[in-house]
Amino acid sequence: MNEALTASLSAAWQYVQTHGDALDRARFAVSASREVEGGPISPRTPQNADGGWPAFWSDGASSLDGTCYQLFLLHGLPAGAVAADLAAGLDFLIQAQSVDGSWSEGPSSRTPDWLLPGSPGARAYLTANCAAMLADYGVAPDAVAKAAGALEWSVDPHGRLPAPTVAHWLAARVLRTQGRTMVVRRLLDVVGRGFEGFGAEDLAWFGTCTRPGDRWNRRIASRLTVIQNPDGSWSDQIGEQGSATLTVTAARVLLAAAPSFADRPEA
Repeated sequence: MNEALTASLSAAWQYVQTHGDALDRARFAVSASREVEGGPISPRTPQNADGGWPAFWSDGASSLDGTCYQLFLLHGLPAGAVAADLAAGLDFLIQAQSVDGSWSEGPSSRTPDWLLPGSPGARAYLTANCAAMLADYGVAPDAVAKAAGALEWSVDPHGRLPAPTVAHWLAARVLRTQGRTMVVRRLLDVVGRGFEGFGAEDLAWFGTCTRPGDRWNRRIASRLTVIQNPDGSWSDQIGEQGSATLTVTAARVLLAAAPSFADRPEA
């Protein structure tokens, strides 16, 4: 076992126990195969009646991006330990899918430019994000397959989507479910070109879309151990205060690379 990974995970565990909230501690416990204490665990943002969650920009209205984020944070927690209707949240995504397999935010004066309906970049990002979330929860395989088709059609001959880098690793996660090995490699080649400039947040999110123990998972885990703060946390910018939520996400990547940490006694 890599001792550096184990030391990083132990420090991250201590940081989250001290600085994290109930959701942070529950996410780390589940990832490390430990018991979730307390409950029920509430999402950071109240769920709307339509099953979705708002984004920071949506003034309380449900959004695809906001719903994906809350489902990401709640993923893996025992259903009985969560004070939210996860099935309704997933159904909100499923029902919003277009007939061509893509997703777009609904029209609103509050939607930021980078998520505007009709934007090819917004379409590719939201399609990858929504489909990746459905794949993570193991639901709606037909919807995921349709999304994979839409994403593959959007990849240019150089392996690029008309969207930010994050859409490429999310799309790779989706296309991997359909066995599209070659296009996955092309997408990850694009991601790799900017890898050395990634901060902790990008590394952690990318890492959660990799397969446990694969080349990218190990490479990201190694990089995360180097940029971890002395107090065991991670922050997206050097010198910024650590984030318990980001620390848990980064720790999930390390756990995938060093799963035997889950068998260690609690410190």
